Amino acid sequence: MSVKVIERVLNNSKCSSGSKPSSPILSLNYGWVVAFAGFFMHLALGTMYCWGTFTPYITSYLRKFDPSITYNDTILALLAAPAAQTIGFPIGGMIEQKLGPRITSLLGSWIMCLGVFLSAFATSVSSLVFFYGVIYGLGMGIAYMCPLKCGYRWMPKRKGIISGIVVTGFGLGGAAFNIVGATICNPENKTGTPYFEDDVASRVPTMLMILGGIYAVCTTLGAMVLVDPTESDIRELRLEASYGCGQREEPQDEEMQQPLKPKLHPSSPIDSSSLSSISGKPKGGMYETLMDPRAALLFAMMGLTTSSGLLVVGTYKTVGTSSGVSDQVLTLVGSLSLCFNGLGRILYGSLCDNIGFKTSLIIDFFSQFVIGLLFMMTTSMPVAFTVVVCLMVMNYGGNFSMYPTVTAEMFGTESVASNYGFVFAGFATSSILLKICLSSEYLSYGAVVHGTAVASAIAGVGAFFLTPNGNSGEKKF
Repeated sequence: MSVKVIERVLNNSKCSSGSKPSSPILSLNYGWVVAFAGFFMHLALGTMYCWGTFTPYITSYLRKFDPSITYNDTILALLAAPAAQTIGFPIGGMIEQKLGPRITSLLGSWIMCLGVFLSAFATSVSSLVFFYGVIYGLGMGIAYMCPLKCGYRWMPKRKGIISGIVVTGFGLGGAAFNIVGATICNPENKTGTPYFEDDVASRVPTMLMILGGIYAVCTTLGAMVLVDPTESDIRELRLEASYGCGQREEPQDEEMQQPLKPKLHPSSPIDSSSLSSISGKPKGGMYETLMDPRAALLFAMMGLTTSSGLLVVGTYKTVGTSSGVSDQVLTLVGSLSLCFNGLGRILYGSLCDNIGFKTSLIIDFFSQFVIGLLFMMTTSMPVAFTVVVCLMVMNYGGNFSMYPTVTAEMFGTESVASNYGFVFAGFATSSILLKICLSSEYLSYGAVVHGTAVASAIAGVGAFFLTPNGNSGEKKF
């Protein structure tokens, strides 16, 4: 994109934000600005992954009110969050179509932050699940897809890298806020056996209130930058795509000959026919998606492939503690693994753009199968344990850049929030099944770990049956 596009977008933003930058500093597609704004938002949205570090503190705090509470009880908050997030996706999609990405992002983000803040007043498992699970997850779901969808509109041929950049924040946020939370709650690096004493546990409300405020600042700053392309921006996007590499000739693609539909305001939702004209993908409403057998396959694959990573993220600290690893070391392991979570998101997002989604999915799923089988062998070896946890969480993170990209490529961008909500429900279903398996007296923890590894391999087989837009061959985006 030319400088004038950036100037126009930033000037249009003045109408709704009341501020105007002094001058453009880069000649680039505004989609990159949207991607990094989304990254900043997802730093806070991704703090769900702090649960592995926070659960010893929160559980110990709630035991002050009910000594019978255990980790198996409080993990319900972690499992409730993706279920509520699934509900938030279509709600966010409907709001975004009416009010645009900026207002929708602000609304969802503030609901999420309110849930974290109110969790400071939870004194029971039920209240914790409601605030830190349901309210938190609902707000996260409403806001989650807004920067992705906005970025897809600016860069319809770069969905993989847009997804990778944005959701990398989701992984790295947990890494950063793990350390913040642990510093507030346990500055002396005391070890829970397996629960912490009151000097650590009593700091939990302060931690949650501080974090809720920080999350609100991060998400608000990111959301304020989200601006959809205008009619003239779309025209330049189409010309840029058709005139690339110095070829100055009229576009021949059918997608380039579609009529443009004007937009009235830069932060209102883009007209669907304009979007289809630059993306070249079918619109794919929710009903059409549900009737497509590929949607059911993606749903099942999402549940199968995320189970191993979710299990490790939620339990690595309790497993390490039982093996005698210190709280401080485990906190660092958690933060390092979440850095790999972020790395996996941008790595696999880029792979989708360059080698195609089918190959990318297969690499992720079968490598997760192999690494998952090694997990239980390393619990008594801190270095090997750290490596395995990091690699598992990296592959786990890759799911969350690939599945939105694949969903948009298969079913179109206009309804991607609702469509991805259906696919994401596989993740929520997986979290519920994990809870049932972990609570079963017939299954050991090791058996559950190995079962989730096999699940990844089954999903890898399923990836062979995915085809874009009903074609038989794989397509690079």
